[in-house]
Amino acid sequence: MKLKNLHWIIFFLILIVGFYLRFYGIEAAQNFGWDQGRDAWLVRDIIVKHVWVLNGPRTGVGHFHLGPLWYYLLVPFYYLTKLDPMGANYLNILVNVLNFFFIFWVSLKIFNKKTALFIIFIYATNSYLISINKTPWNVSLVPGIAALIFYAIYQVVLKNKYNFIFLISFLTGLFFHAHFSVIFLPLIIILSFILVKDKKKTLIYSFLSLPLFLVWLVPNFVYDLQTKYNNLNLFNNFFKDYLIGGFHLRFFLYRLYDAFIQFQTILSLPNISRFIVLIIPALYFIFLIFEKSKEQKKLGYLISLWFLVPAFGYSLYAGSTSEYYMLMNSVLVIYIIFYIQKRILQWKFKPFLILIVIFWAGFTYFQTKDLWVKNDTGGLKKQKEEVKQRIVENKKISFNEGDIQAYLWQIWKEDKK
Repeated sequence: MKLKNLHWIIFFLILIVGFYLRFYGIEAAQNFGWDQGRDAWLVRDIIVKHVWVLNGPRTGVGHFHLGPLWYYLLVPFYYLTKLDPMGANYLNILVNVLNFFFIFWVSLKIFNKKTALFIIFIYATNSYLISINKTPWNVSLVPGIAALIFYAIYQVVLKNKYNFIFLISFLTGLFFHAHFSVIFLPLIIILSFILVKDKKKTLIYSFLSLPLFLVWLVPNFVYDLQTKYNNLNLFNNFFKDYLIGGFHLRFFLYRLYDAFIQFQTILSLPNISRFIVLIIPALYFIFLIFEKSKEQKKLGYLISLWFLVPAFGYSLYAGSTSEYYMLMNSVLVIYIIFYIQKRILQWKFKPFLILIVIFWAGFTYFQTKDLWVKNDTGGLKKQKEEVKQRIVENKKISFNEGDIQAYLWQIWKEDKK
């Protein structure tokens, strides 16, 4: 292979390391929780009972459902493994391969080879991202799709390639099957398009691309027509039950932490103060103010929207949140860290370079030091062993939607798989 492709060789080496840390011995390392139990039952319904599942996972906030794509992606893996829930891990591994490739490719196109390798290395060895990537659930789709949407917006706004609007619509619809945070994307996209040169063409292309978004909503609409439930009513109930009724500055400042929480999780910042996570983005905005490159300023604006729009959105939301609600920003956090690092190195003060090298070496060590030796006595493997023992003792495990052991009892004892 030519030397010019050396970055791809390094990428695949990083990929191997990242996947060892995530998935080696995964059956004995990762438990199946409520989400995985629910998914298993529904996939069984599709395969065994030939049921068309039209509603996806119920969102953690409100009571409406995402699209059902994840269930159908699981079907071939469960079918080939004879309904063994390990099939979900095999799908998750494939999805994460695609996520790695998409993130590296997008970083390569927006920045350069060295930057892309730095970004994918941090992504591969970060303990939080390793942990969340291990879980086989619909959220696994988020990082790769988010990276592609950001790249498509970048192409429209900074490169004037308006045909990418069709990709944006398609991927935003696809995102509806991945996570609730899709609600932030329309406003992020609209505010991004403020910078486009040809607004008329942007409007026309956006209108023409709508079917590519709406097609992803068809299963949910069909479900509404067939049942007494209505996702639109549930969506309205969400607004009634969870919105606080107006913008309040104090609550906005309180919720600001939620929009930037990925800085804390990825950098393993101490949870001393909720606002410690704002130091790095604040520094990023300061650097942008003094940035001389117009293209870099525009890129900074596009990146900022992915944090500021959710910050405003969460200031209107009275429910609870979790750190993975902002997983779509995980790669952008690494972009921001790299940009700040680059600006500091432009001062050409050699001790800074030495300190940065020492920091990342130490950071990577502490992020991965407990992940090289794998546990071989827990996880799904242990859950299976416990069910096998219950079968020997003839102790029935009754149906429970989120219990993987109840599912295993069903397929082994009742379905004879």
